[in-house]
Amino acid sequence: MPLKSKLLNDALSQIPEKTLYHYTNQLGLLGIIGNQEIWATHTQYLNDSKEYRHATELVSMIIDQRIESAEVGDRLIWDDMKHSIQGIESMNVCVCSFSEERDSLYQWRAYGDSTSGYAIGFNSTHLAAMVKHEDFHLAPCIYEVQEQAAILHALVDEVFEQNVARVRDGELLYSTAEQQKFPLPSGAKILSPRGGSLNAYLHRYAPILKDAAFKEEREWRVISRPQMCGGDRYAYRAGRSMITPYYRLALSIPEKPMKIDEIVEGPTPHIEQSRHSVFSLLLRMDLHEHDPFGTQVKCSAIPYRNW
Repeated sequence: MPLKSKLLNDALSQIPEKTLYHYTNQLGLLGIIGNQEIWATHTQYLNDSKEYRHATELVSMIIDQRIESAEVGDRLIWDDMKHSIQGIESMNVCVCSFSEERDSLYQWRAYGDSTSGYAIGFNSTHLAAMVKHEDFHLAPCIYEVQEQAAILHALVDEVFEQNVARVRDGELLYSTAEQQKFPLPSGAKILSPRGGSLNAYLHRYAPILKDAAFKEEREWRVISRPQMCGGDRYAYRAGRSMITPYYRLALSIPEKPMKIDEIVEGPTPHIEQSRHSVFSLLLRMDLHEHDPFGTQVKCSAIPYRNW
């Protein structure tokens, strides 16, 4: 069911105006360029330990406030909505991160290696087209608490209105256990999943509601639909402490070859050799902009040395 709120729709429909950068190391660069795909990691295996939990905690607080002032007949609906988001983190929603910042010391340290790093500048129009092709979302992260609260208030209230309408139409907010315990009225329809669409909608918004500590990244995120473990492009890789699930997001299709605006080289002791090898890689993959001098590959202007 489409949402009515302009605030909610605008949060997921913004179009990036400039190049978006993905910070990575040598292995990441080779994989992205060589395979023309990028890995979107399961939300529960990212470097922010509060992914999803931040949003679900805010939603639970909002619902508790609604319950306090709700009429008796509405409290079951609110209670079902609150219970519906328990365990939401386990759903296979994957995200991939990009930044508006093209040369960020913070991100060289976080995502590069000690003596090398790369910010791959993806053409934003092409990237948005690839995301749309997958029926995913591309949206900027929101860091301000007041703005996050406004989005979640709007989402909670709209889902509640949907659920009230469904109950009015004869649908029931019963869980599977309740269906087994109590006989249903003749002709009754079951509202599934319990709590209505709150769980499904929250998968879209939770990944872009980030703690203010990450504001410096100026991040945009690709957000997947929930994935099946057996999907063709759903895979697993070795992580630092556990196996990590991810989705292989294609960056090209036959009618739309991958488009890179530039690659920024992070601080390195061998800047010219590194720059030459990156440009030759682009030549090999036919991703260069017919530039014999290789100016598509830029060097970081940050005077940082870690060697």
